[in-house]
Amino acid sequence: MNIEYIIANRKTAFLEVIYKISHTSLFIILLSIFNIQAVAAQSVQFEERESESVIENFPNPRTALLVSFLVPGLGHNYVDSDDWSRGKIHLGAEIALLVGYFGLRANANRLEGNLNTLARSKAGVSLNAKGREFELAVANFDNLGEYNDYQLRSRRWQDILPNIPENNWNWETEKARLEFQDTRDRIGNSENQLPALLSLMVANRLLSGISAFTKARNMRANLPEINFSYLNEFGNPGATAYLRFSF
Repeated sequence: MNIEYIIANRKTAFLEVIYKISHTSLFIILLSIFNIQAVAAQSVQFEERESESVIENFPNPRTALLVSFLVPGLGHNYVDSDDWSRGKIHLGAEIALLVGYFGLRANANRLEGNLNTLARSKAGVSLNAKGREFELAVANFDNLGEYNDYQLRSRRWQDILPNIPENNWNWETEKARLEFQDTRDRIGNSENQLPALLSLMVANRLLSGISAFTKARNMRANLPEINFSYLNEFGNPGATAYLRFSF
């Protein structure tokens, strides 16, 4: 009985040791898992911060779009100041369109002055505060009486002009009237080109903005993907880096 008791007692002690060892091992395993997860979390946060930092260093597509809308071509310079050949084309086109627009506007203003001077000196009437219909009448008829007679015959009584000194004109020669008519036609041609130039400016801004936006977006999309981890591929501590390029 004593021997059996001793054997049973030793078995019990042995089981207690095994039990304690198993608890200790479980604790160590849980602690290791916790440490691995903590390291992995730090690795992920590090990767995210690194990725965000790299992206922030690249041009913003929206900024490139807005800058191009303000000044065509400068959006490309913002995206890549070393290679903005496409932007230079848009910038050159904008300068040419602006020169053409203001050139036509200045020419129209100059011709307007010549038109008024010609009407006063050769027809004896001022065009100040007069509309385009009055200018047409002066350009196509030798005097006010001829113009009103034509309107009466055409039964366009609403177009008859009052016979007052401010409306009276009388061309000295046919050549002077034709010169007035030609000058007025040149003014109309210049003014008719202005809307087309404005439309081209808008189109140039749109094309420049879309191109710069696309270039900036592609630069971000083709960023090399860099991953760095404190764990190796087996989950054990050890630095591991990955580098991937997109083409």
